[in-house]
Amino acid sequence: MRDLRGATVRTALGGLMAGALLLTGCAEKQEASTALPAPSASETTPELPVLGPADFPVPDEARTKDAAGAEAFLRYWIDLLNRQRAIPAGGPIRELGPECQECVRIAGNYDDAAAAGDRYDGGELSLNDATAPEFDADEAMIAFGARREPVALIGRSGAVLESRREAAPNLSSGITLVWSEPDRSWLVKSFTLG
Repeated sequence: MRDLRGATVRTALGGLMAGALLLTGCAEKQEASTALPAPSASETTPELPVLGPADFPVPDEARTKDAAGAEAFLRYWIDLLNRQRAIPAGGPIRELGPECQECVRIAGNYDDAAAAGDRYDGGELSLNDATAPEFDADEAMIAFGARREPVALIGRSGAVLESRREAAPNLSSGITLVWSEPDRSWLVKSFTLG
């Protein structure tokens, strides 16, 4: 007759040794892989085409077809008007409002001033408030109040050619934006200030 206790002890010891070997093998230091999986097509975001001046492009947050994007575009538009008046140069205003008559008029004034060697002093615009955009198909309409600081057009000689000496504290204004799928951005369809 065999001693079963010895066989059981040997089997248990063998199992423990095999487990120890497995655990030791797993505990060995392994070098981490530096290769990362390539992103899938659904994880990549296509780049937005550049729109606006190269050093002052329309920001990504103003290029979404929703209320937040329309509001961000309005804020960018006001900043762009201030920037272009200080240069003066109308090209970016025409680019972002190609069908907007008031935009073309403002751009023409800036271009005329530059051609004559004139400059604007003051006239900064700031938003007081804005309503939530109202949507109609691919258009967003926003009513807003804006403050315009005193402004003067100064000629090449330094003489004041035109001026509005008083600030306009709350010009009742509005903008209609239209979504451009090729540009993946809002563009100005119409604009009124005051």
